[in-house]
Amino acid sequence: MQKKLLATVVASLVAGQAMALEVYNDDVNSLEIGGKIGVKTVKSNGADAEMKDASPRINFKYAHKFASGWTGSAVAEWGFYAVDGDQDDQFFNRLGNVGLSHDTYGAFTAGKAWAVTYDVSGWTDTFAIGGGSAMGIYSGRDGLATDADASHGSGDTDGTARADDVIQYRNSFGGLNVGIQYQLKGTGGKTLDDKSGTRDSSYGVAVSYDLPMGLSLGATYNEAKYANEAGVTPVTVPTNSPDYSGSDKSTSATVGAKFENEALYLAATYGQFENKTAVVKGQLDKESTGIELYGKLALPQVVDGFYLQSGFNQLSADDTYTGEKTDAQFTDYMVGAIYETGPMQFAFEYTRGEKVAADGKKNLDDTYAVQAIYYF
Repeated sequence: MQKKLLATVVASLVAGQAMALEVYNDDVNSLEIGGKIGVKTVKSNGADAEMKDASPRINFKYAHKFASGWTGSAVAEWGFYAVDGDQDDQFFNRLGNVGLSHDTYGAFTAGKAWAVTYDVSGWTDTFAIGGGSAMGIYSGRDGLATDADASHGSGDTDGTARADDVIQYRNSFGGLNVGIQYQLKGTGGKTLDDKSGTRDSSYGVAVSYDLPMGLSLGATYNEAKYANEAGVTPVTVPTNSPDYSGSDKSTSATVGAKFENEALYLAATYGQFENKTAVVKGQLDKESTGIELYGKLALPQVVDGFYLQSGFNQLSADDTYTGEKTDAQFTDYMVGAIYETGPMQFAFEYTRGEKVAADGKKNLDDTYAVQAIYYF
């Protein structure tokens, strides 16, 4: 159970990573360095092909085994721009936390860490290139200025992605996995009128159960409250927008299921959200619903390390603050392939995107993406 628990606690470090370099290990102290550098080229309808970064990062994991049976750990991770070199902040913080774990008593983490809700909601955030757009993981009130499927980063403030200022506890009891967290008060994001916003607090809980045949079932809930302090406009409540009264609380409730063995991975997640997403750019959804599906099949009989993948993301605005009925929705259908060899991964994805405006007008977009990543 200790190995499983530690794997969950440091999922932020090793998830999706082919390998990490063990720099030092004397059976008491250890140091690992990992990360990735990658590039991707994306071509959409009516646009030129663009080369972009594929989320390069570098991370460090330190651990110390105490004689009492506890293990202390520290994780630090920074993202950086390898291709998009003209950014103002060449390096930026992704993770930074310290923790204590025990085979019986569980694991405690404090700092900036992957949210406990990601333990379930992240089951479908496994596209090689895109995806992760309909579970409210990366969206949030401080992301109104971007479309819902582009606001990767706002979930840090809400506590559903790489949660800021967080205290967490995780433990496993046989096949039952439990995670709880609490976020302290903090400032995050900007409103559309460029004023800061303040998170008063948030809490989250995740529960999942692993069955022997490779099937897992899980559910999560996260709630963030925002303070309205004198002289500070609450996060994403622009002055020239519809009346956002009552939007001082953001909630996310998700359920998920996954099945995996050596050849096949299948996952599905469903979520309901309040004041969490923006299907239409700049318009906070009062209520919204998301669905994600993902599947990956290994084909070693074709080429060792070759996989076919397919996925589906759909986010629908159920209610808005405009007082008008809305049909706003975006849907992505993806098919693709992955080839992994040694520390490298090569991937291709074709995505058929359908965006429906509030008035029902539909816009279609075909996107082709290829990606190469080196893990270290």
